[in-house]
Amino acid sequence: MRTRSFLPRPEYPRPDRQRSFLQGVDWLNLNGAWEFRFDADDRGRDQQWFNPDEQRWPDQIIVPFCWESLAAWGEGDAAGNDHFYSTRVYRNPLEVTPENYRGAARFEIGWYRRAIQIPANEKWSNKRVIVTIGAADFYTEAWCNGQLVGTHEGGFTPFEFDLTDTLRRNTNGQLAGTIVFRVEDRMQNYEQPVGKQWGWYSSASGIWQTVFVEPRARQFIERFEITTDIERAAVKFRIFCTGGSTVSILATSPAGEQFTTTVALKTGVAQAELNVGNPMLWDTTLPQLYSVQLQLHGADIDDVVHGYFGMRSLSAERVEGSTAPGSLCLNGEPIYLRGALYQSYYPDGIYTAGDTQTLRDDIAYAKRVGFDLLRVHIKVDDPMLLYYADTLGILLMCDFPNFGEGGDTERGRGRYEVTMRGAIARDFNHPSIVAWCLFNETWGFGGQAEFMKLINTMPPISGEPIKMLDKKLSNENAYQWIQQMWQLAKSLDPTRLVEDMSVVAWEHLQYYGHGETDINSWHFYTSDYPTAHRWINEVVEQTYTGSTFNYVPGFQQNAQPLIASEYGGVAALDGDVDTSWSFKFLTNELRRHGQLSAYIYTELHDVEWERNGFLNYDRTPKDFGYDPNIVNAGDVLPIDSPPIRRCAPGEEISVDIFSSHFSRVRKSDVLLQWRVGGIDSLGWMHDCIVAGEQPIAFPHVRVELAKRLTFRLPQQTMLCTLWVRALVPDGKLITSNYIQFFVDGGFPAWQQLNSRTVLRLDAHSWSRSEWNRRSSTREEANSAGAAYGETRGFFEYKFPITPELLRGCSRLTVLCEASSLRHGTPQTDRYVQPSTLRLLLNGVPIYRAILPNHPHDARGSLTYLRGGRGAYGYLCHATIECELLGEVVKNSRGNHLRLRFLMPRDEQPQGGLTIYGCNAGRYPLGPTLIID
Repeated sequence: MRTRSFLPRPEYPRPDRQRSFLQGVDWLNLNGAWEFRFDADDRGRDQQWFNPDEQRWPDQIIVPFCWESLAAWGEGDAAGNDHFYSTRVYRNPLEVTPENYRGAARFEIGWYRRAIQIPANEKWSNKRVIVTIGAADFYTEAWCNGQLVGTHEGGFTPFEFDLTDTLRRNTNGQLAGTIVFRVEDRMQNYEQPVGKQWGWYSSASGIWQTVFVEPRARQFIERFEITTDIERAAVKFRIFCTGGSTVSILATSPAGEQFTTTVALKTGVAQAELNVGNPMLWDTTLPQLYSVQLQLHGADIDDVVHGYFGMRSLSAERVEGSTAPGSLCLNGEPIYLRGALYQSYYPDGIYTAGDTQTLRDDIAYAKRVGFDLLRVHIKVDDPMLLYYADTLGILLMCDFPNFGEGGDTERGRGRYEVTMRGAIARDFNHPSIVAWCLFNETWGFGGQAEFMKLINTMPPISGEPIKMLDKKLSNENAYQWIQQMWQLAKSLDPTRLVEDMSVVAWEHLQYYGHGETDINSWHFYTSDYPTAHRWINEVVEQTYTGSTFNYVPGFQQNAQPLIASEYGGVAALDGDVDTSWSFKFLTNELRRHGQLSAYIYTELHDVEWERNGFLNYDRTPKDFGYDPNIVNAGDVLPIDSPPIRRCAPGEEISVDIFSSHFSRVRKSDVLLQWRVGGIDSLGWMHDCIVAGEQPIAFPHVRVELAKRLTFRLPQQTMLCTLWVRALVPDGKLITSNYIQFFVDGGFPAWQQLNSRTVLRLDAHSWSRSEWNRRSSTREEANSAGAAYGETRGFFEYKFPITPELLRGCSRLTVLCEASSLRHGTPQTDRYVQPSTLRLLLNGVPIYRAILPNHPHDARGSLTYLRGGRGAYGYLCHATIECELLGEVVKNSRGNHLRLRFLMPRDEQPQGGLTIYGCNAGRYPLGPTLIID
């Protein structure tokens, strides 16, 4: 955790609309410690807690963090993957558990109090003093010096109060006041826009974005909209003002070139157009931004607001040469969007990142692993996230938060519309935002009620359920309203794509699918390759111009891009398991189809109990065992094959290799190279079983068959890997990919190979076992293909051997695959559990090592082949010869050699042991003894 100041989130919170620059001089950041008290019985108003007094309140809270968070109480440094909520908010904190924390009774009203003093300088002279709250959930009342200054309803968009007339001169002659906020957020919140606060993750009650005070002219710029036309090199401005006569506009290009104009207001709006000559475009690879200064004239004091814009275009259209029904185009060029679902939750602050470095790091990591889009999920997010998306260059699809189940009422709809209008108005000028999504699946319309019972032991209170019709929920009326909201959103922002509903085909809903929409999306989750192969093929085959698949009656497919807007191999309820295996084959499958224009993987980071991210909840990265860019980049080589398959020795294999060329830099003269290598059952590497190369066609914005490879696998047992690579003439690698083949020729217990005798044992065939804690039964080890023991102890195996073999022996070699032991199957990451391993042969120490961890990722392919979750170990190799061999032979008893895998009592670390059999883990070998 980084060292942070006592002023959390010190930055000006709206760089896209900025009046002030120097904290403490021309604006006041009110983040940090406020006096605070919960109002358990709603008596604060009657007792006039809003009046200033000298008595200190019982608690302090840290703004801008919601009161469910650890950061709100100064405990953010203790937050982590399994510790992410504070019990201070609960009425019975000792009864709160990880199972009931989302539904346990909590306080619903909180009061904030803080004294402020206005700087005595010319920046504030003759101006109004305005306090702005970035967001507070849900109903806010505000007082200053005991006088009510206003109220606000809503949980996601900013609001402000004018403090000017309530401030008083203090003994130093400065304007001062005591601000009091009362914020109420009821647990019965199904008629509120709540998103995943509705029983899915933690709630975010109270203030959760920056509170600040700044001076403002009496007549001021209320908001502004900037739209760009790159073909005409034109920028259009609509500036909404509360008064004044003219507005001056000064735009500065990234190269420093300036463009100016002055325009008169008409009925409170100034409209102007600037030509910027040769436009410098905003793009994800080069996010160039123009700065802009707007100055309102016509009153005693001008109002000056600074912002920025990006010259970029986005459209969905049919593209010549593409097989997609509609393609996404950025700045007139087709682009294949590779997205990740971004929940934007944080273990320390829940809805609020502890510092902006976290936001920057999230975006940088997403780009590093190949993503160029984030779908901000069911949340109107922190404006600073949007700012860093603009400046670092990543595209955003932004969801609006849904109401809870039963919230589809007149009140619920009204609150949703207010939130949507406010979010579009606030975020209109961000070039990173390319699409709005109105509703996620059918949440709030019946699609979440039953599922909520599975994920939450105390489901939230819902309203009146949707009526049943012929054993299915009827929501045709809701869809009519959704269409109205889509039309409203398009009228408010015609510059972006708008999706009506991010669709999943729940069987219990009568109406699902798209109506009027700019995007045709669908969701799927599976960890089974054949199922994914079938599902994706079915969707692609049924989506074409004029198709009604995935649409409600009366609507059909036109030029809307086809997008898998949620997919993954680890669903919400699957627990903390490896995601690397399924991400690779699912993404590979999607990239085989040129009809698709984008995908959005679930998800960038874990959230609370949901563990399917690229990053842990604390933002530490997970290890995939490969570079995700091999399937998650503009150019990839999809392979039409399962990720691994079991084959017979010498089997002839045919594999189709495709080119998927969607980067915006066209490639030509592309060379395809392929090579098959492997590791056999004796740990011997074979680096070139088959190899070749050939020039291939690499058509742009298409998926084409590049090469049908046919080759023969080796005759012996081996885990083989086929690598394919695409290169350009200067030798630069464009992309690569791989699949695996397990050549299963069996694992004979006794095998004679010329002068070598090979003895093999199964992992479950130990002769003795002693562990101080739990260890696997023989049946469990046989089923899993691996034996485990917890903390310390040993497994001992007996290799049958004759005295004649030992008399002529010049060397013994012991091979095995082993790891430590972690409970469950969490994906490999920086949280490791090392363990000390000693090997003893006939009681003689022959090997010592520290096993670094118990890893689970795509490298554990043999475990996946047998139905596991990617566990694997480390190759251990011990050679016994000369004097050591003599000692081992001397200690022989009977017709066997005793091999003991020991976790010693007197050595640390003691992280347990896992021994892998021949067809589990990463290597095709079990406990093996080779006699030379």
